[in-house]
Amino acid sequence: MNSMAKKNLREFDYIKTAQLDTDMWRAYYGHNFFLLFVLLLRLMRTQFQFSRRLALRAAYYAAIAATNYRLRYGRKTFPVALKNLAKFYLFISRNATEPFDYTKAAELELEWWNIHRYPEEYDKKLSVSLAATMAVVYNGNTKDFLRYGEYRARAMILRDNSKSRPDWEEIDSLLKASWKALHDVAQKG
Repeated sequence: MNSMAKKNLREFDYIKTAQLDTDMWRAYYGHNFFLLFVLLLRLMRTQFQFSRRLALRAAYYAAIAATNYRLRYGRKTFPVALKNLAKFYLFISRNATEPFDYTKAAELELEWWNIHRYPEEYDKKLSVSLAATMAVVYNGNTKDFLRYGEYRARAMILRDNSKSRPDWEEIDSLLKASWKALHDVAQKG
């Protein structure tokens, strides 16, 4: 068990976090998984103020889940992604001042990944699924996180609809709005 002081997940720099998020998207869609891992490591240090050791472990599980999911299609990848997402969220929950149901967070994360990849198979909206994931992490209500989910979903759809030349400036703007909306709700706690 880590003897490091627990972190308040509600305190983060949403502008730096949003920029790292945009950079991670670019790495993910560019299949630059080493860069994705490095950026995830920075995100863990920036958003959650994790020690290098803890950030390394959390980033490892997030990167394995994302890489596995990105490179393989089909339901057989779900258990591998879910297992690694659960480990990722476990590290966050264990080191948070307000622990949360890390298993549920992992399930909801995988759900929105699937809604994004296979929208025709789901009745639930992507924005609602994104909001539900953060509601679990922040021990809140999904409706309070809907603005976060709506901006983030719009960024995903914009990126998907412009595969050859994504408008990264607009995507970055939407991600900043998303992280600001999340920060605003988190601060109300």
